[in-house]
Order: sequence, then structure tokens, then C-alpha cells
Amino acid sequence: MNIRGFAIAATAAAFGIAAQAASAAEMAWTATSYVTRMDQSTGEFARRGLAMFKDGEVVPFRIEGKITSIEGNAQTYRTKIVYTFQDGSTLVQEGEGRTERQSAERNTQSGTGRFTVGTGRWEGVTGTTSSAGKGLTSFGDSFTEFKADYSLPAK
Repeated sequence: MNIRGFAIAATAAAFGIAAQAASAAEMAWTATSYVTRMDQSTGEFARRGLAMFKDGEVVPFRIEGKITSIEGNAQTYRTKIVYTFQDGSTLVQEGEGRTERQSAERNTQSGTGRFTVGTGRWEGVTGTTSSAGKGLTSFGDSFTEFKADYSLPAK
């Protein structure tokens, strides 16, 4: 094999390896949600809402969670969020967070999490998330900004 043939073979091999690697990306979205269930005796809660992704896609989601501790005006919690996209794909995010009450109607929220499973276009997803938000009413209406670093396997 001459040098040119070797270079072509090496380039093809490199592209083949790169095509099999996971693609890493960042994304950001905002979400609004409201409380649909709150069990004061167990700390378990549920929320529903809409996620607005930067590409213009609006996606319904549901949250199942549990308050894990309460200290003064602060609560910590665990959540599982399931996003269901119009094409039927799903994305599951699990995480932990903290809410600190500012007044009877207002609070601040922050959290971290990870993508645990996906279907359809999200199949094989891995990644981490962060969030910051505000509770806006005594009914539990909230606004949250999310960021994620994630990877999907090559198709």
C-alpha cells in the first residue's frame, strides 16, 4: 500500500471511529409547573407543566417527588421528571433540589440531576442537569430554568 492509500485508509478508519462515538451537547430550557398532588403526611407530591426548549419545541412533563427534609424555611427533595415529546420520545430526569421560602407566596429553588433513561430520539441518553427557579404563588406555580450537558450514542 502506498502512502496515499494508507492516508485514505487511516482517514476512513478515523471517521468510522468518530461516527461510533457518542455526541456530546448542551441544551437549555425553561419550564412552568403547578402542584397536582401534595400529601403533607408523607411529603410526596406531583406536578405537571410545560417545558419550552430553545429550539421552540414545547413539551409536557410530569413530576413525582418526595420532600426529604425540612429545616426552617428550607426543604430538600428528590424528583423524577418525565418529558413526553410530540413524536412519542420520552426523556427521564432524576435529581435533588432545595426550596427556600421567601414569603407565603414566594420561594427560590435550585437543583441538580441526571438523565436516567430515554426512548425514541433520546434512547441511550446520559448527562447531568442543573436548575434554578422561583415559586410564584401560594398554589405552587413555579418557573424554572434548566441546563444540561448530555450525550447520545451514535446511530
